[in-house]
Amino acid sequence: MEKTSQSHHSETTSNDHIKVLELSRRGHQFLKRKSYLEACSLFEEARKLEPTNPYILTGIGDAQRGLNNLSQAAQCYQRVLDQDSENLFALRGLGDTLRDQNLLDEALILWERYIQCRPRDIFVLTRIADGHKAIGKLQVAEEYYQRALHIKKKDSYALMGLADLYHKTGQDELAIQHYEQVLEKNPEMINILTTLGNLHRYRGEHEKSREYFEKALEQENNNIYALYGLGHYYRWQRNYPMAISLWEQVLERSQGNADLFSRLGDAYRNIGNLVAAESNYRKALDNDYDKFSLLGLTKVHAIRGEINEMVRCYRQLMANEQENGWFWSGIASQLIEHRQHSDAASFYRVACELHQGNQDVFRELTKQAEKLGLTSSRTGSLFIS
Repeated sequence: MEKTSQSHHSETTSNDHIKVLELSRRGHQFLKRKSYLEACSLFEEARKLEPTNPYILTGIGDAQRGLNNLSQAAQCYQRVLDQDSENLFALRGLGDTLRDQNLLDEALILWERYIQCRPRDIFVLTRIADGHKAIGKLQVAEEYYQRALHIKKKDSYALMGLADLYHKTGQDELAIQHYEQVLEKNPEMINILTTLGNLHRYRGEHEKSREYFEKALEQENNNIYALYGLGHYYRWQRNYPMAISLWEQVLERSQGNADLFSRLGDAYRNIGNLVAAESNYRKALDNDYDKFSLLGLTKVHAIRGEINEMVRCYRQLMANEQENGWFWSGIASQLIEHRQHSDAASFYRVACELHQGNQDVFRELTKQAEKLGLTSSRTGSLFIS
């Protein structure tokens, strides 16, 4: 009788384990399809039969993490680690969960324990590199990216991570080299194309930047980052109508920002459309102070001969900025260009009065006035009274 009972128990246990394996298999299929609720339901059913099975617990952890139930995920991974402190699935899973909770220091400890057991896992090497980069340990991050690339020379994640690191630290040439290696494998990555376009633009390599922005638009003809960047190329070419056309397309697809409104304002001012210029400058200033938009608006008033408004805007600029002659000369140039020499002379007096306590600014204003033909280099007096 006792042998029959033991046999029955053994048979039941064996049947339960077979059922757990089947539930686990189906659960992982749902995980791969990102059907996390279905996966979680199957794993929970399996856990009733084998409450401490590490494959089931890590499966639940993965499903809960997919559902963004991070505390439940962490509990499952921790239960596995309490049984086996070197369980690789739990170390990686709990590390990922802690990262998602912005607990990077704790995540790094777990990933580094994992990598000691599996040193050639590129995915975890790049996780570690990303983590160190995020907390500012850039040299350590670079070493981990290089370790990953030593294992797999053209790994896209490691190349992108390293390119981003070089980009953020101002090492533009190295950033460009690594981004271009990413494109060799993934030529249609729009975010990399626009990033390269901007890097070349910042370096003054305008024709090269145009190539990348145009390639991005071939992939996605309404991409706002490529449209914005290409607009800068045409601005550099002084083809303001083309720049305006591209930037207006950006505004059709986004709310815009102060920088875009300011650039549009400048472009419209350069083609003589002062109404559109003023409108864009004021849109930029609606949300917050922006020196370039306020300077542009001041120039619009100068061109129109609205001298009181021009002076009011200049005083507002000086309440927020330190003058070195650049602001004044830009505004005065507009006055002279539109044959308002007497107003330029009056503006010079206003600026000198405003900065009378600062001899360095006063000297710079005098130098700029001389360049514009407003003062005599010999006497320093105004030509126009």
